[in-house]
Amino acid sequence: MRRILPLVVLLVSFACTSYARAWGTKEHLQLTRLAAERLLDDPNTPAEMTQWLRDAAPGLMDLEGEKKWFLNQRVGIVPRGADGIIFWAVMPDVTIFLEGREEKKVAPFGVPERLLHYIDLELFLQGDAKREYRHDLSGKPRLDDIPHDMKDPRYLQAGMLPFRVEDSYKKLVEQLRGGRLTDKNGQGGSRDEHAAKWAGYLAHYVEDNTQPQHATIDYKSATYFADKRKAPNVHAQVEYIMADDEFDDHLPLREEYWPLLAKALDTVEDPVKTDDDLFRATLEVSLASYDALPLIGVAAMAATRQGGTPEKPVGSALEKFDTEMFFHTRGNYLGREMSVLEMKAYQQAWAVKRVQRLWRKAWEEAHK
Repeated sequence: MRRILPLVVLLVSFACTSYARAWGTKEHLQLTRLAAERLLDDPNTPAEMTQWLRDAAPGLMDLEGEKKWFLNQRVGIVPRGADGIIFWAVMPDVTIFLEGREEKKVAPFGVPERLLHYIDLELFLQGDAKREYRHDLSGKPRLDDIPHDMKDPRYLQAGMLPFRVEDSYKKLVEQLRGGRLTDKNGQGGSRDEHAAKWAGYLAHYVEDNTQPQHATIDYKSATYFADKRKAPNVHAQVEYIMADDEFDDHLPLREEYWPLLAKALDTVEDPVKTDDDLFRATLEVSLASYDALPLIGVAAMAATRQGGTPEKPVGSALEKFDTEMFFHTRGNYLGREMSVLEMKAYQQAWAVKRVQRLWRKAWEEAHK
């Protein structure tokens, strides 16, 4: 793993910059650590699983340490200092940057890595209506309209996140069941096939699943701007700007955000009750998260002071994007009013809870 990092540093500036991650490297590292730390703190976690997490996820902290790290650490794209499960949790994104335009198809999906991180729900809408995002959410399909069939050609454009979550979980169970828990010498060509790797990969895709813009064809919320070609990169604002911006520190926003996340970690419960069909459960997360898109879009309009309405966007999007105004804009999500900052705290806490749930489920299934 460590041999890869210098190559990442060398190539990352040449990689394709149009790829939209769900959460930034810094946040994937922290969300995955938080899931491990919370399982360690849970007295119901099996002792053997606790030992595996300690061995496979070095560098864990307490909540106060996580707060200091979030407020003060600058990470960027490259996961410096990460190892074990935490390192593998960012490798799906690093792989995309490494490949650049030389994309390799991932088996058994037959698509490049980048198509495994999202699902464009609108492409599964039934009827004659145009497949597009609409502010009134009328472009969202029903759950039963989305087939559990990898051969459906729509997935070649829509993305295959539900299949990748399902596959990563199965591989984690296989490695746990086989006792291949961590990276060890003497494993030959299968050295990078172990539970730590697939726990990290699973965490990454499960975390991507709660980013609302990874559920829509309009992943940059360009619908809310008259000139879509010149629309701001709203996806970057949602995913990492506040937490790890290379141009502006945004420390006051992070100071405001941390207590919201800490509270959400204690109060948010995974609303998805499906437990025996991970494909369906992943779609349920995407469909629920989709409902946050109008809040994001209206906040993006406010942050550029472009005027207009979601139905009739006017004005220019070329003005400086006001990140503070974006995150403080309020709207309706989950049946109540909240700010974009509160919405993000909910979605990220939800991601941590789902990673905990699926790691624990995989451990129990492997040890039946």
